[in-house]
Amino acid sequence: MSFANQAAYFRTEELEINREERTGKYRYKVFGLHIMSDIQLPELLIDTEGGDSSWVNISLGKTPTSISEPVEKTESYQIAANQFLFQVPGVGCYYVTKGNSITVQPAEHAEECFVRLFLLGTALGALLMQRSSFPIHGSAVVINGGCVVFTGVSGVGKSTLLAAFREQGYSFLTDDVAAVILDADGVPWVQPAYPQQKLWRDSADTLGVNTVSLVPVYSGVNKDKFTIPVHKRFWQSPMPLVAVYELEVGQSQNVTINSFSGLDKLSVLINHTYRPWLIDGLGLKVAHFKQCAAIGKRVTVSRLTRPEGVFSLEEQVHLVKQDLGRMCAGAYNI
Repeated sequence: MSFANQAAYFRTEELEINREERTGKYRYKVFGLHIMSDIQLPELLIDTEGGDSSWVNISLGKTPTSISEPVEKTESYQIAANQFLFQVPGVGCYYVTKGNSITVQPAEHAEECFVRLFLLGTALGALLMQRSSFPIHGSAVVINGGCVVFTGVSGVGKSTLLAAFREQGYSFLTDDVAAVILDADGVPWVQPAYPQQKLWRDSADTLGVNTVSLVPVYSGVNKDKFTIPVHKRFWQSPMPLVAVYELEVGQSQNVTINSFSGLDKLSVLINHTYRPWLIDGLGLKVAHFKQCAAIGKRVTVSRLTRPEGVFSLEEQVHLVKQDLGRMCAGAYNI
């Protein structure tokens, strides 16, 4: 489907009621932000409350071909303080500025699902950084009053583990980007994203998710990835971050958990920042380091290692719950 036809395709009663009559824009909420958008974004929750000064404007329009005095410049992107311009061939150009504006110029005949994919991914991630929010590349589940984030490299099983917790009745805040904000007391809070999961085909098959009618957002050799709407058990309020687990695949036959301390905790947070290559160009290196250090002081950070090629979801869930209970006995009920 072309981007030009997306409005007609998604024009449902539910989506039309959130359109502001005065501006013609659609209202959404994500990561604690109030969005006014020219583009219908069916992945996001409709904003029925409005907000104060935290509005973010997403507009369709012509993006600049360059930015003045970029700190970093490549064929696909340019970065400077409070500016980020990037292009995805066959999809479009995105211009993100000052933490409150994203201009989208779709490519001719671009598929609107892919235009939205990069808008809600890299573009929104850059905007969060401009707003001093710390984005962790990971999935976030709510366990009895606290938020736990699973992070790691792509394909390691973050979304699959999140789905396993959902199957046991736990709610989730986000599947791909965990936006962390430090409050006045230095407590890290994770903001809710939107009710959607991204699953590789093998994970979807393992969890019994039917992908026949779904269009993959990524296709590789025998490996497709799908976005799946998941409104059941989506948590819509910020939650305090209590633990981060870095997932990895190892050679052992059993699932293991090992906790980090000191600089090792800091390293995990720095290495698994969402789109870390944006940090230097946006002039946020020092601020980012301070954020990671502040978060590391408040949360537990551990590595969860699972055996390769072995179905171990039940064991992973059990060990995470057991680990949280042991670490936080008396202060954090599991």
